[in-house]
Amino acid sequence: MAETITEMIIPGTYIEVRSEGLIGVAGVATGNIGIVGTAAKGPVDEVVILSSYTDARDTFGSYDGWVDGSASELTLVRALQQAFSNGASTVYAVRTGAAEAAGITLSDATGAVLRLVGKTPGTWAREISVSVRAADDHGFVEARRQDVGAGALQPLHLRIVSSPRNAVRIVRAASGRISSLVLAISGNVARGRRAVVDPATGVMSFHASDAPVSGDVLVARYAVDRAFCRRIDIKYRNLTESYNAVDAVDIARDIGASSQLVDVLIEAGGDARVPDVTAEPLLLDGGDDGATADSADYALSLALLDPEPVNIVTLAGRAFADAIDTLKGHVDAAESAGRDRIGVIGADGDNSDVVAANADAVASGRMILVAPGIKVLDQALGRPVSLPAAYAAAAVAGLIASLAVQVSPTNKSLAVAGLSTDYNDGELKKLITARVMVLEKRSGFRIVKGITTDDTAFRQVSVRRIVDYAKAGTRIGSLPYIGRLNNSRVRGALKATLNGFLSDMVLNEALIGFTLDVSATREQEIAGTAVVTMSLQPTFSIDFVKVIMNLA
Repeated sequence: MAETITEMIIPGTYIEVRSEGLIGVAGVATGNIGIVGTAAKGPVDEVVILSSYTDARDTFGSYDGWVDGSASELTLVRALQQAFSNGASTVYAVRTGAAEAAGITLSDATGAVLRLVGKTPGTWAREISVSVRAADDHGFVEARRQDVGAGALQPLHLRIVSSPRNAVRIVRAASGRISSLVLAISGNVARGRRAVVDPATGVMSFHASDAPVSGDVLVARYAVDRAFCRRIDIKYRNLTESYNAVDAVDIARDIGASSQLVDVLIEAGGDARVPDVTAEPLLLDGGDDGATADSADYALSLALLDPEPVNIVTLAGRAFADAIDTLKGHVDAAESAGRDRIGVIGADGDNSDVVAANADAVASGRMILVAPGIKVLDQALGRPVSLPAAYAAAAVAGLIASLAVQVSPTNKSLAVAGLSTDYNDGELKKLITARVMVLEKRSGFRIVKGITTDDTAFRQVSVRRIVDYAKAGTRIGSLPYIGRLNNSRVRGALKATLNGFLSDMVLNEALIGFTLDVSATREQEIAGTAVVTMSLQPTFSIDFVKVIMNLA
């Protein structure tokens, strides 16, 4: 909306700045992938943005050795490996499944004191070892007593030792003034200079002029004899964390503030106690990776990707029968909400009849069906294995994400070690006709034809992506105009913004041409509606080269 600098009363030059002419379109996402799967480590049902396979392993741990696809193998990191190996750069990953954390309970002579559990659920934490030993140095703690009662003497830890670090502060509720005193363990109190704590009872004494009253806050900082403290070492692979603590509350506070490995649960009555020294390091045990996640788990986790700027989505390790309803429902709902994306799914098997039957069950410009499976190096086993088409789908998703929207995946190579099945020419023709994105061995391992399961205008993947890109850019370009004047000048500015965006698409060869109009009748102006009408001519890829030879 135009902004007038001042009212025109005194003769002079008055400038009105209209910012609409500077509005452009930027920040249209094209290659973000969403993947849901099971893992050994990491947060559950939380979207994590990854930029490399190293990020994936650091966050979600390593996958287990491949068996046969029906042994509840972990799926997420295995699929992420294929996506990143084939060009993915930004992945929104969600770990699914009813995972539980591994843990261990530490006790003293009277019973359980505290329980340490893995920072995230999963069996990964079984590699964490915990050692409890006598402290090398005195412990140090800060105790805070809120709303101290009139004349109250607050009990602290016993076994306080004399230290220059000992101090007590009283924050006066009435004035906000802070009184700072030395905290001694013997001698007489001194007004404005020293409070004394009885090491046998932990009771502090104050001079009458310093004694806290109702509403004050008392903060005591003091050292505790090391003979009554514990040093706790927590180790995971090449990472070691060490904590010197005076009791379970202090342990929980320190670990909670800085540990990358574990959380602490204090057992009932364990607050002021410390666990016994351990003869040797103890390993956390128990835990569950949630590897048996079912379709309901995947659906709940997939829903977390709804608001994210995801363009391509796949369910790690889930074959057609297990995933089609969930995945297609997700992409259809996302389209209705203005967040266009494409789903990539693997067939139920490599048999061409099975794949064709899968294709017959879906027809959508937003769904890609991939076959056959792929051969890859299993890092857990150290040898090649054959993975089902669900992982080929992750590889295809990574490849598509790496391409500009106008570039077709047809004839593009995949970074895989092999295919689990080599289709003959008859099977290839059959599956392409059935709208399957088939992989073949030919100068590497390639996508035969970059198609969706649609049989109409959006059969080519590149056309679907071009139109989605145009839709996203139109939304981004139009948004700044919401709330501005609905008149010919502002509508003209909106048209200029969208024209610039579509012209760039022509320059980038995503479109070969377009028409554009922005209008509003008087009734539409009153209703607050501006109508954008555009006709797009997307660029199609070359799928066949027809050669006519004339012999003379």
